[in-house]
Amino acid sequence: MFPPVDAAAEKSKPVRGGKEDVIPVKAMRVAPVSKTFVRRLPATIIPEVETRLAFRVSGRISSLPVEVGQVVKQGELIGLLDPRDFEDAAGETEAALAQAQARQKDAGLHLKRMQKLWANQDVDISQLDKTRADSRSADDQVKMQQRQLNEARRKLSYTRLEAPYTGVIAQKEVNLSDTVTAGQTVVLLVDLSRLKVRAQLSPSLIPEHNRFEKYNVVIPALNGLRLQATLEGIGPSALPPANTYPITVIIQTGPKTDLRPGMNGLLEITVKRATDDRYIQIPLSAVATDPKGKTRVWVVDEKKGVVQPRQVATGGLTKKGIEIKSGLSAGEWVVTAGLRQLRPGKRVMILKK
Repeated sequence: MFPPVDAAAEKSKPVRGGKEDVIPVKAMRVAPVSKTFVRRLPATIIPEVETRLAFRVSGRISSLPVEVGQVVKQGELIGLLDPRDFEDAAGETEAALAQAQARQKDAGLHLKRMQKLWANQDVDISQLDKTRADSRSADDQVKMQQRQLNEARRKLSYTRLEAPYTGVIAQKEVNLSDTVTAGQTVVLLVDLSRLKVRAQLSPSLIPEHNRFEKYNVVIPALNGLRLQATLEGIGPSALPPANTYPITVIIQTGPKTDLRPGMNGLLEITVKRATDDRYIQIPLSAVATDPKGKTRVWVVDEKKGVVQPRQVATGGLTKKGIEIKSGLSAGEWVVTAGLRQLRPGKRVMILKK
């Protein structure tokens, strides 16, 4: 499999002019192999939660103190309808309730008098029954007026539109003094505490998706802000025109953030290496067979500038060369070209690329 070494040349040690030759060689430092690697994909921030805010009653907008891009806190005023008609309706209902309560009181006192008179047999049972019915009617009237007052007050409270959570005004659909109907969108509010990030996976990355372990989002525009993310999902089919698969992750930022939907960033996906991609890999040219038929490489001692052969256990061939399962460590120098000139302890000079 590997080029053999001349045994006679292995034992000879020629010296020229009293000094040992220094052999120029090409070499590489063995790169460490981690259990994971990172894929980086262009990504865009999109909202996870967005709400179209609207009044529950119709009316004319008397206050609209927000603008597109403005951050509003939970409970902060978004808009206000002219409340006068609703205040008048609530006032009229309060007056009607007061009158009903007065009638209820009178009916109750009259019922007590009639009950005493009936006990003394000064009135007949039909008169008492009518008084009882009038009292019940007065009670029912109070209950009805109380319900109407609660409804009037509820409608009055609906003239105030507040932010249900801390977010950013993404759209503004109306203007000050506009007349709006119940349910008509006033603004689009986006929750800043939970945002999504979407990127596109090429078909070549789909076979790796079962080995995706961790997700991070980096925002260059915010001084390289890095946020952890959780996977929401990968699209089941490729989308035209790029023929890529959408991948979406969710980031949690808290209410105070400079992130905005539409910002660009990078989605970093930490991928667990496949079983056949977890060994040191070196060029095939760095591996040879010694006189005993054993597989070896030549390792350069950085301090002494000499080479020594070392037996290694090899694996399969890869795009980078060949796997070394044992015998080499990350950080060591291994000769990649000029192996036929080498002997144990030979001084070498590593050529610069």
